[in-house]
Amino acid sequence: MESAPAWLVLSWQKSSLLTELGEVSLGVDATPVRTFFRGRRTNGPELATDPDAGWYVREGDHRDPDAPVSESMRPSQGTKKTSLKKKYLFGYDAQLIVTRDAEHDAVLLDDGTPNPEVLPALVLGVSLDKPGHRPAYNGLKILNGLRERGYKPGYLAGDRAYNNSEPDEWQLPVRAMGYKPVYDYRADQLGTQAGTHGAILVEGRWYCPSMPEPLIKATIDLHADRIDRETWIKLVAARRGYRIMPKEHADADGYQRVMCPAEASKAQCPIKPYTMGRGIHLPLIDPEPSPTGPLKVCRQHTITVSPEAGAKQWQALDYGSPEWQKVYFRLRNSVEGYNGYAKNPLAEGIESAGSRRIRGIAAQTILLAFQLAHANRRKTKKWLDTLSLGGERPRRRTHHRRQTKEPKGWTPTGHLAPAA
Repeated sequence: MESAPAWLVLSWQKSSLLTELGEVSLGVDATPVRTFFRGRRTNGPELATDPDAGWYVREGDHRDPDAPVSESMRPSQGTKKTSLKKKYLFGYDAQLIVTRDAEHDAVLLDDGTPNPEVLPALVLGVSLDKPGHRPAYNGLKILNGLRERGYKPGYLAGDRAYNNSEPDEWQLPVRAMGYKPVYDYRADQLGTQAGTHGAILVEGRWYCPSMPEPLIKATIDLHADRIDRETWIKLVAARRGYRIMPKEHADADGYQRVMCPAEASKAQCPIKPYTMGRGIHLPLIDPEPSPTGPLKVCRQHTITVSPEAGAKQWQALDYGSPEWQKVYFRLRNSVEGYNGYAKNPLAEGIESAGSRRIRGIAAQTILLAFQLAHANRRKTKKWLDTLSLGGERPRRRTHHRRQTKEPKGWTPTGHLAPAA
């Protein structure tokens, strides 16, 4: 049975407030919520009393809890035998889309109060489905609803379940809506991912085909311990000199004219002699000789990149750059943090089954939407109470925030060791 309504934009929103703020950046994620009724074995003769729900398994295939447990999931000696049992849950995946200011952290002002211009992270929409089923489809349902309400698209970050979807189901639709996706990748998705007209897609961005091999394989070498973290940061920063640059904005169909870095005065290339002699501060491209002549991206002033080219892994920011870290982790941390906030057993407790004692995905969706609307209101009220407006003393004391790590110290294998 289809979730009804297919998407819900929660009642807390002041649409005029968010639309006036410009671009609305979003984090999307699925979190499991229990149903009050008991589940059955997937290969048994009995049907669950809530047939719209399904089994959630924290590790392994979410759709098949009866599948054999892999060796990596088995408990080591000294681990309680119940550790695997706790990973099972009969219920739904709640797809949540949370908005947050992706450009600014919630840094306190000089008087110790929050900045009123940086709004708290709040959920805008929810959609329910069986665990592990159709994450892209359910995410698009909510995004379509937000578009109809006039929200201006900004950055969009999700976990690997979304950028591992088929491009026609997720990547191309969200780009057509105007969102700028920001992704992370599995270890087997690193390095060169696609190509078009000679340009190569390396970890989500288009680069010169003659970019040095150490720059292309920097993240692969980091995971293989062939380079250290400091070297990886330097190599990722050096990629900018080889990046394919936009000539103009993408058209209504997603096609964009771009040019090689030498044409954009970001590098020097002997294939284009008029780009030479610009100074030693620009990288000197060393193209590999070819019997068929230069590639199209090298011999032409510009090329046209279609939206389908590299659509599965393309993203709007350079992977691992400080800009990517700020946007991606702000959005991902916000949606994960909101999951924990709404699951508070002393408040809404959305993961608990006892607060929604009714069968069916339609009724469950409506009740969950009310719970999330209350969580939004509770969070907004708490934030408003900490503001110092008009010189008045805030009603509530601001909690001390944890010291965040410097974004430049992040790498895919962990942060840099702090300086002695």
